[in-house]
Amino acid sequence: MKKLITIFFALLWVMFVNAQTLRQAFEMAEPGELNGISYNKVIILNTGQIYTGGLLIGKSLNTNEYELYGEDGCNVIIVGNGAIIDLQGEQLCISYCDNRLDISDCVIINGNIRYRGITADLYELQPFGSVKYVTMYKPHDYGIRLQGTGEGITLERNIVVDAQNTGWDYIYTNGYSTSWLPTGLNYAPSIQMEVYGFPTLIDNWSFHSADSLNTQLLRQFGLL
Repeated sequence: MKKLITIFFALLWVMFVNAQTLRQAFEMAEPGELNGISYNKVIILNTGQIYTGGLLIGKSLNTNEYELYGEDGCNVIIVGNGAIIDLQGEQLCISYCDNRLDISDCVIINGNIRYRGITADLYELQPFGSVKYVTMYKPHDYGIRLQGTGEGITLERNIVVDAQNTGWDYIYTNGYSTSWLPTGLNYAPSIQMEVYGFPTLIDNWSFHSADSLNTQLLRQFGLL
């Protein structure tokens, strides 16, 4: 038994030592076409491989000057093949662009998936895409958060377990935290669906291991 335990931890150590960052996988990816859709980046992950760190696709918002900065968005697909993505407290996010992010068939821990759009006088940008067959364990803040977008996004057959309450989230236009935006929800689409449109939700599963949380429907699925 001791020998098996030693081998198990040795294998885990090798996996972490050989871990590649998600950003590296993004930089190395080539353009291509899958399922009739053209992508700027086709990221094919390896089965059983661990990928670390977050990934931001698109721009960020300077709340002081109300200006967008950073790299332009692009169309990205992540084919997980059963890989593990340890976001290490960061996000897998497509932000402030009209581009597509599709994610499938992977395990994600220690972070969240976020689609972030903006509709204002100067900007009208809504990312879209899909999250399918993804398992998320103890994600930070939320499992999947749709913020300022919704139309053209499909969430299908995902499993989210034990989203972690990290305090109040922030209003994207000014950076202030507010009790209107609680964290710890497994799924958190935008409440303003009349503005941003309706996502397609198909057979997603949500669970909290604590009975006191599992009975609270808003910890499973809430509109923010």
